Amino acid sequence: MSISRVAIVGAGIVGVALARELTGRLPAAEVTVFDKADRLAAHQSGHTSGVVDPDLAAQPGSPEAKLARRGVELLVPFVSERGIPYRECGQLLVAQNTDEADRLEEILARAEANSIPGVRLLDRKQMLEVEPNARGVLALYAPHTAVTDFTALTEALASDVSAAGGTFRLGTEVTGFDVMSDEVRLRLRTAAPEQSEPAGGPDSSGDDSASGSEGSASVRDADSAAESDRDIDDQVHEAPRTYRGDNTTGPVIDVRDELRSRFGSQDWFKQVEDTIGNLSERFSNPASGRSRHSGADEPRHTGGDEHREPAGRERERAVRPEDTEVFDLVIVCAGLQADRLAAAAGFDEEPRIVPFTSDYYAIDNPATDNPAEVVRGIISTVPDPSSPFSERSVVRGISGELVLGPNTIVSLGRERYDKHGFNLGDMGSTVGFKGFWKFAAQTAKTAARGAKSAVSTSAFVEEILKFVPAIDATAVRADSRGIRAQAIDADGTLVDELRVTTRGRLTMVRSLPRSGATSALATAERVANRVLDGPADADG
Repeated sequence: MSISRVAIVGAGIVGVALARELTGRLPAAEVTVFDKADRLAAHQSGHTSGVVDPDLAAQPGSPEAKLARRGVELLVPFVSERGIPYRECGQLLVAQNTDEADRLEEILARAEANSIPGVRLLDRKQMLEVEPNARGVLALYAPHTAVTDFTALTEALASDVSAAGGTFRLGTEVTGFDVMSDEVRLRLRTAAPEQSEPAGGPDSSGDDSASGSEGSASVRDADSAAESDRDIDDQVHEAPRTYRGDNTTGPVIDVRDELRSRFGSQDWFKQVEDTIGNLSERFSNPASGRSRHSGADEPRHTGGDEHREPAGRERERAVRPEDTEVFDLVIVCAGLQADRLAAAAGFDEEPRIVPFTSDYYAIDNPATDNPAEVVRGIISTVPDPSSPFSERSVVRGISGELVLGPNTIVSLGRERYDKHGFNLGDMGSTVGFKGFWKFAAQTAKTAARGAKSAVSTSAFVEEILKFVPAIDATAVRADSRGIRAQAIDADGTLVDELRVTTRGRLTMVRSLPRSGATSALATAERVANRVLDGPADADG
């Protein structure tokens, strides 16, 4: 395979790690990394709690388990050499009842089978020796779990790419692909400015045009942000979702009730509600709408044009006409836009991306004035397979602060970080996907139990206090907000594995394992092996 020009689409941690891997393997090739954002790690990679995840519950011997272990093996020497903050602080999974204790036994068996060192069960007395403020009936301790700075890691990887002659073209959006026998033509344009996370965390809002909400102030002070949280708490009901139907005849969660609890007082909500209602009716009563095969009025996701805004809220775009450039090899690691770019290249849209907003909170000055005295390392709840987004952690971060989260809920936009923002195209992609409703049906009971904490900061903190009661609830502040790109199959199954599809000289990374940031270097290694050594027409 003759390769002189390589393009990587996506400047998250995996895309940059892959660019670094290829500059090492193809020293004579020109490697270019494209991203429509104006900075590295602008989305999921740059919005995490920093935990180096060993994937304790991975199926023994699975590719995901091997990626997590190999990822740590490659990560530790790299951060040590570059002086990137890395602290091996240990993680405690704390069970609150006998069911969770049973799951800890299962996780221990898997961790031991995957040769994760030092993992063991602790009774109450032993638990308090490790974390004096943890509360539970049993705990699993992983002493080598660590925290690091994944944004700094991405920047260090990028410096290697640049040093090897690679280039980064940020603010450049890839809108389509033409795949030929021995090359790929990219269609490119200057990206519109992205709506970034507001300073001050997820509860802040930017100007009115960015937020998409009528009459919002351009700046909020701390008191008004706190008032917003109280308002949201007042809107929360014990069961804000209603359940109907079955697993096969259409939607089982009426998402409008949840939206009403958050945005019911907003004037623009009627427009959103009408859109969701039309989509829900189409899928619950196929005869009422046009045929799916007619193509009329059907939401199609073919690249950058799908980022639609509400009427009267069009963002100003200063873009030049599309350019095209030809490359010998193109690899797409697009995260939140993976399914849309795959469709633009002629691949199957599935697995589809459903965005989930993950809010993190922080305590800068706990009551003891020393975070180490409250939480020494990481204290987490026990993973529940029936409720995949219910895990909570309190993490002593690299800078000494306490990070609480994530608090996860279905997002109203793939790249909307303001609390009151939404994107009709993104919402239509989610509610118009049958796989999402099937996933919702499978997790309906646990989703109902966790719905209040998902939209209420105070309810979320109450959950944290169950396993770390020493937390000072009055000191909790909003911190960063991330949007998780969760791939879901048509049958509602979450795709938490590395899934790659290849056609000719174009390779699409469709999904990543749960330990995505931790295993980034190992993922880059595996994808490069597939692209350079595997069959050119492999598909997976």
